[in-house]
Amino acid sequence: MRRVLLLLIGIVVAGNMIYAGGLVTNTNQSTAWTRMLARDASVDIDAVYYNPAALVKLKDGFHISISSQTIVQKQTINNSFLFLNNPTYVGDVFAPVFPSIYVAWKKGKLAVSFGFNPVGGGGGATFDRGLPSMEMPIAGAAASFGELGVSGYTANMQFEGTSVYWGLQLGVSYAINENISVFAGARYNMAKNTYKGYLKDISFNTAQGSVRADAWMNGVADQAAAGAGQAQGAGDLMQPLIDGGLADVSINDAVAAEYLTPEQAALMIGGLVQFGVPADVAGSYTLGQTQATYYGAAAELNGQATQLRAGAFLMQDQDADVVQTGSGITPILGANFSFLEDKLNFGLKYEFKTKMDLTNKTTKDFITGLNPDGSPITMFPDGGTTNADIPAFLSIGARWQFIEPVTIQVGYHTYFDKGAGWAKDESGLELIDKNFAEYAIGLEWAVAPKFVLSGGYLLAQTGVNKDYQSDLSYSLTTNTFGYGFAWSINNKFTLQAGGYFTTYTGQTVSNTYSGIPYNESYDKYTYGLSIGVDIAIGGGSKE
Repeated sequence: MRRVLLLLIGIVVAGNMIYAGGLVTNTNQSTAWTRMLARDASVDIDAVYYNPAALVKLKDGFHISISSQTIVQKQTINNSFLFLNNPTYVGDVFAPVFPSIYVAWKKGKLAVSFGFNPVGGGGGATFDRGLPSMEMPIAGAAASFGELGVSGYTANMQFEGTSVYWGLQLGVSYAINENISVFAGARYNMAKNTYKGYLKDISFNTAQGSVRADAWMNGVADQAAAGAGQAQGAGDLMQPLIDGGLADVSINDAVAAEYLTPEQAALMIGGLVQFGVPADVAGSYTLGQTQATYYGAAAELNGQATQLRAGAFLMQDQDADVVQTGSGITPILGANFSFLEDKLNFGLKYEFKTKMDLTNKTTKDFITGLNPDGSPITMFPDGGTTNADIPAFLSIGARWQFIEPVTIQVGYHTYFDKGAGWAKDESGLELIDKNFAEYAIGLEWAVAPKFVLSGGYLLAQTGVNKDYQSDLSYSLTTNTFGYGFAWSINNKFTLQAGGYFTTYTGQTVSNTYSGIPYNESYDKYTYGLSIGVDIAIGGGSKE
């Protein structure tokens, strides 16, 4: 009988709620980004995030940008594990408000800036049917009891999680000369993940109907324990014969010598056959072998009873209600280079790695196993910590107004994921083959003096390997297309609107559970809409 354990894996939802950017970092941080997808050489107010050294290109005065996105994402997981009731799991991610607020004050060669935005996460995911990693242990357990009359299972499960890393950024930009400017600043990151879910009403389908899995397993455990008692007792009853020097005498010879009656011998042989000894050789077993077989069967049955009761305990109704919080500081440096009377612009930004751990505050928790002393092992132990480093990040951008009404921007990002604390699992296995990279291009066309149409494309190439991918956190290569407009209502207010949609290159990975091979495929799609307003107080938007 197979050992039955319900193995639920710790869930990290932040990685699955990234909409544009690396494995942890969001870069969809303004409405101007949604309509262009390339802003790394921006000379507008959203340069607070994308190219802060260029803020000295703004006109003297205060500049404010307020924008928000509404983002919808659907995640689809297909799992071919043989015994699942339904192979398809769908998760819905929704971020109704995804805000970005930027403020800059510019005077002469100096600019001071502030930013507030969700630098990671920013939404909630709901899996109404749970996840394959929650259901496979149940399906596998039901299949393992097929010889005992279990033909299937039912279960009621759900999982939902939210994740947001709020960032508060402060910094100073300075113009060394008319061509070169620099920036130094930092971002304070405040992370919060929440997990809620349940796993209940687990039942096995039997000839007698649907039976709660924990009750059924406890019943089988009772039968195994009773069998162990009988085997132990039968072995004990043989001790006088062993003490009498008959350990090496076979059952058949003991009958012939009248040490055993034919009825006693038949009972011994029947017990041996029940414990797997072929009937045609059971009579030749010595009394010592027979006693050892009985004692061995008793130990095995007691072990099975213990495992069954542990499995039954894990099949009980369970709930989880967990909050994880943590914080960390990201130092940021930047530089901007302008030529051809600011028609050609290059932006650089480097964000250092942010060391961060998340601490659990657990009200209810999933039980994933039992210690040898019987105490529970839980998924999110209260006070436990999880590494959540934000990788270092480099962006390089160029902006070129090559003819009067048309401006093109390109950008490159790389995220140094291999240096993060989570780049290896607990056993030291590498999860990242190469750093995540993005390539972006955007085009603006001033169709009228105060009205700009724009579009863009962004390719994101993930660097994770097969061992990183799971139903709880997976990363795929993507193609994103953006579109929108900007309307300068007057020299104080600019209205921006944009939208984007992302297609994902699906991936299938092969794995095994309890020795049974299966394939698991991952796919997503994302779309978002955004609106924002830029405000200039003290003059126009740029010099």
